[in-house]
Amino acid sequence: MSIAEPSLHPMALPTTSLRVLVTGVEQNEGAHVARTLAAAGHHVFTHSFTLDAAEHLAGRITDDDGIAHTVAADLTLESDVDNMFTHLERRYGGIDALVHTAWLPGPETACHSLSSIRSADWGRFTYDHMALLFHTTRRAAVSLHRTGGIGSIVTVTGLDTLRRIADTDRVPARDSIDGAIESFALAAGRELGSELLRINNIRLVPTPTPETGVTAAAPIRLEAALPELIDPASDIGSGGIFTAYTPFPAAVR
Repeated sequence: MSIAEPSLHPMALPTTSLRVLVTGVEQNEGAHVARTLAAAGHHVFTHSFTLDAAEHLAGRITDDDGIAHTVAADLTLESDVDNMFTHLERRYGGIDALVHTAWLPGPETACHSLSSIRSADWGRFTYDHMALLFHTTRRAAVSLHRTGGIGSIVTVTGLDTLRRIADTDRVPARDSIDGAIESFALAAGRELGSELLRINNIRLVPTPTPETGVTAAAPIRLEAALPELIDPASDIGSGGIFTAYTPFPAAVR
């Protein structure tokens, strides 16, 4: 079944400064998202599974005159997720938006075919990813409702696609979990979406260049799509799967 992609019409500037939690900033893509939102004037909470990575990025953001604070949590554990959001609610009054880019290493790091992935590795890989997505989305929805404003949850898929441009170098584990994440975001957006809560997904694709040979371009850059998707003044609705292009983000050092 094909799903018609909704349209984005990005604004030049956000209508207001938002408190945005970005998960998974230990990865280059998560770090890129956090720095993009901070540069747009938002107050960013950098999440990582270890505090060192979150603090490193928050320091870079503040060095660039942005506003950032850190949180650390194992998102596969419901208790850790609850503690993280409770801390944000008590210390900062909660968040206005969540951008979820967290993902974990899995069997694709050692194997490149379904026939060579061990059953135990596959089970751990799929369970952990869906657990962290489930716990984080469900708890974020509760927290966003408490603020009384219009809240947004955005999941980001296609992260690993940026590493492997050629179709001949595809990794089934990563592709499979991306499909599951997008399906979850679509279902959650339709069930939990309301006038005060929007849940959407961004699927990343590489920037078309002569060097990569990629010709299919998404209509909008990630750097323009993100502020629109979390802006409470936009009329994008909930339960959408958007496509955005971006160059592979450089490592944050």
